[in-house]
Amino acid sequence: MSSIDRKNGILNIEEGYVLDILDKYIKQSNFGEHDILIYPDRYALREVYSRACKMALENNESVIMLLHYETRDNVLTYLRELGVDVYNYEKKERSLLIVSSAKDYFGTAKDFLFYLNIMNANASRRNKKGILVLMDVGFHYYHHRISSQIQKGINSLMEYEEVIPAKLDLNVKILCLYDVKDFDILNQTDQKEYLLKLHFRRFKIKRRP
Repeated sequence: MSSIDRKNGILNIEEGYVLDILDKYIKQSNFGEHDILIYPDRYALREVYSRACKMALENNESVIMLLHYETRDNVLTYLRELGVDVYNYEKKERSLLIVSSAKDYFGTAKDFLFYLNIMNANASRRNKKGILVLMDVGFHYYHHRISSQIQKGINSLMEYEEVIPAKLDLNVKILCLYDVKDFDILNQTDQKEYLLKLHFRRFKIKRRP
């Protein structure tokens, strides 16, 4: 069972195996939320993005996928394995956008929010229920893997997350996906707690034994 912080209404972190956490996310999340999910490995990541994307598209939502650790070809392969008509959603309906690097495509977090406002209006005109954004934040660390530079990656991450509010006045759900190795780079307890508090709901997938 999860407990709720009655002061600010934010759920404490939910932990479980991938399908259980996906089920909780689908049932609990609402449009206008900026949530976080910490995953243990690439297998869990693929389960999350492929299944969440499929459910959103079938629910008449648009999907934006920003996946740093996966190639576009991998994404397409796993979506097709689940029976997703990628060509229809991507080319005909234009309700699926797959981007390999959020930073290169959108620039700053302010640029990203500006783009989301445009996409939100566009989705509304096309009678979509809303937009699901799946964003792997590993790109913040990509150029700062050398230990002497890692603080730059942490600063970049925090600055990006701080700009995106935990609650947005948009029909958009943002799910930030964190590889546990990237999350653990935040080596101070208060850094991790602060990052979690920047999100409305918090989920963590357990590694399979």
